[in-house]
Amino acid sequence: MSAVIATPGLMAQAATDLASIGSSLNAAHTVAAAPTLCVLPAAADEVSAGIAHLFSGYAQDYHALAGKAAAFQDQFVQHLTTGAGAYATAEAANVTSLLKSLTATVAPVAAATAAQNALIDFFSNVANFLESNPILINLIFLPFAIPIILTSIIIGAIIFIIFVPALLPLRLVVPVN
Repeated sequence: MSAVIATPGLMAQAATDLASIGSSLNAAHTVAAAPTLCVLPAAADEVSAGIAHLFSGYAQDYHALAGKAAAFQDQFVQHLTTGAGAYATAEAANVTSLLKSLTATVAPVAAATAAQNALIDFFSNVANFLESNPILINLIFLPFAIPIILTSIIIGAIIFIIFVPALLPLRLVVPVN
């Protein structure tokens, strides 16, 4: 797949440059038309008249082709200008579309960030309040701490009761020489 990069500003500038070149060529063709279309014979004989007529015919053909080339060049400049405008319009539409989708994506993120900041503020305020009232910490967390401590003591006692008697029959036998 080929990639095409179109810069509307450069295309418009190229169209302006081409129009300027076409204008210069048309002016040059207009200046050259009179002396080339009616070539005067070099002498008063038939050969000179025939050669002058031949060159005048070639000049007429050349100016006819130059007119077609100028028309083609004008049409090319118009198409290039139209293309630059089309690319600029498409780019503007793409930017608008991207901004809409970006806005749609950013809105939930902003809402989530606001909610996160609200939670952080809430917990910071609670922590500051508890820091300034240490008695409340004991009253709030002590009911949760007592069952955890008692459970740990009971589990430790059960493990001691199960495993210590199993270790008692093991005696180290030291050989005596």
